[in-house]
Amino acid sequence: MRHGLLALISAVALLTAACGSTVEGTAVKGTGGPSAPALNFDQLDPGRYPTEPREPLGAAGDPRRGVIIEAQRMANHVIGPWEVDPALSGWFGFGAMVLPHSDMLALIGPANFAAAAGRHNFVNGFATARIEKGSKMMLNAVLRFADDGAATAAATDLGDTALQLASADGPPQKLDVPNHPEARASSYTGTDRASGPFGAVRSFTAHGPYVFMQLAQVTAGVEAATGLIVKAIELQTPEIDNFRATDPSEFTDISIDPTGLLARTLPIEGQDASFTKNATYEQRGALHFQSDPARTSKLFSDIGMDTVSMGGTNVYETRDADGAKRIVEDFFAEVSPTAKPANAVPNMPNSRCLGMNDGSFYCLGTADNYAMEVSAPNLLAAQQMTAAQYIMLMS
Repeated sequence: MRHGLLALISAVALLTAACGSTVEGTAVKGTGGPSAPALNFDQLDPGRYPTEPREPLGAAGDPRRGVIIEAQRMANHVIGPWEVDPALSGWFGFGAMVLPHSDMLALIGPANFAAAAGRHNFVNGFATARIEKGSKMMLNAVLRFADDGAATAAATDLGDTALQLASADGPPQKLDVPNHPEARASSYTGTDRASGPFGAVRSFTAHGPYVFMQLAQVTAGVEAATGLIVKAIELQTPEIDNFRATDPSEFTDISIDPTGLLARTLPIEGQDASFTKNATYEQRGALHFQSDPARTSKLFSDIGMDTVSMGGTNVYETRDADGAKRIVEDFFAEVSPTAKPANAVPNMPNSRCLGMNDGSFYCLGTADNYAMEVSAPNLLAAQQMTAAQYIMLMS
């Protein structure tokens, strides 16, 4: 099954062992490439799903919501493991997660890390993890603290905490990361039931008000794991400097929907435990939720995929209608080998649907320069949601 942006992201423990603006906007249609004639709305069945765009969503209005939105924004500047090593594209555990408070660190590592981060004015963060099955795994997280001093203290505390963790092969050993004396790192070895013996490195590196929290586990040993850590630090350092962070005093004023696209996306029903939904992402941010981000990265770059909104459905905005068609073709080709054919959305010739192995249904479609991605427990719901999303975008 294509994990994609519609995956149900479960929060599991990992290995168990600048000033922002609030500009409102409106999503606009692309100007390049041919557009298909609009479909007849009266011939589409949206069921009970909304078809009218919501009113402008405005500002967060609550610092608790603002801290989540700010962490979602940070995702656009967090390096994915596949950027460190293209082979690290396989889904692992939680996949990607917004961290709006320090307690969430207990979901991506030992609970002691949550306590350590909480002692140093933790603000928020974003974490992403991937594997190359049977060979290696990597977690990269960026944690934000109140200031540079708090981040430095947190990195030291987290590094010391990691050295106290129990290991089947004995306690972790302090490790010097080549070219990065600021990193607080440790190494350990172990045996994975699926892949066998491995070497692993945990590292915590303060950079301004941020701490880079990384874990690499490699069957080739500690030296190979260290190499991944070095490259991750070197890629993450300049990228986080590009993040225009919002001062926490302004979290209430952060725009929920700066492009206007989220208001034109079917809203999600129920809670999102990973805090990744009800959001818009830029290209890198969107890749954290793709089942093969190394492959999809090239697609997004080729077609000019600018923005993804994630709600009850996912809407990809591209520069023109051809780009939207290519997303549908690529995603359909990715899912088809492990899915069963299903009826397309009635009276929507540009749609495609598939039955998944878990019993759910997956539909794709285009609306001018937008690609729509929908998942639902049954085929009728998936078809109706796709129809409703089309009407909402084309109204």
